[in-house]
Amino acid sequence: MDLFELQKRFSTQRKAEAFLKRMRWPNGVECPICGAKRPYWISTVRLWACRACSHRFSVTSQTIFHRSRTPLQKWFTAIWLICNSKKGISAKQLERSLGVTYKTAWRMAMQIRKAMRPGYGFEDRLCGIVEVDDAYIGGKTSGGKRGRGAPNKDIVVGMKQRGGSMAAVVVPNLKAETLAEVLDDWVALLVTDELKSYKTAAQGYRHETICHTQTFVNGNVHTMGVESFWSLFKRAIIGTYHRVSSKYLQAYLNEFAFRYNHRHDPDIFEAVVARCAG
Repeated sequence: MDLFELQKRFSTQRKAEAFLKRMRWPNGVECPICGAKRPYWISTVRLWACRACSHRFSVTSQTIFHRSRTPLQKWFTAIWLICNSKKGISAKQLERSLGVTYKTAWRMAMQIRKAMRPGYGFEDRLCGIVEVDDAYIGGKTSGGKRGRGAPNKDIVVGMKQRGGSMAAVVVPNLKAETLAEVLDDWVALLVTDELKSYKTAAQGYRHETICHTQTFVNGNVHTMGVESFWSLFKRAIIGTYHRVSSKYLQAYLNEFAFRYNHRHDPDIFEAVVARCAG
């Protein structure tokens, strides 16, 4: 769905509400409190009332859209822009595109990113060959050490299933026990560089390493997939966001991992709307 089709499809608030209703309750409207079905509609106040618990609710109740003064059409446009911006979109650009305040644009983007975080369920786990690599995210430092061990930077560990999904996690350090906790849910073959902590943390896994001072690919042993993700994310930090605080770094990683994992999904917009309504 392109932007023109999006605007045509949700040209009015009523159309947007009808779409959200279908995404939220595909099997019929349910009370968000007790789960009872078949509530009755009060047209004068445009609310449903539960026959079981008498709770009144709207299509946006208990969603990120609830009590927002921003129309659903603008919310859906923001979701579309975030889903279709390979290197992300800044709150400042959302402000200009949506005609809202910067504060509103920033809050909308963070709420949408929250909906894009992984569920940490069985379906989120990686299998087969999993490439693991760490990266340092943060502002440029003048002089001093670069790369691994650089000061004043946030450490992130990325895990990419060969030919599959991607996950990225902010970690406090690269000690073996920290990495072991991160890898606890990921099984099968791990491919990493030669950081000693990976060797200790990967006990119990089939583990192959690549020495980047000698080569980047040794047959099927390489971390090119996860490194391409880091390259994309770092270019976004520099060119789109310019700076991301440690407090919100995980939210941005979730956004990029979700978009990467759904890059071939034509229904990514609907997937995010469904998560926002959940």
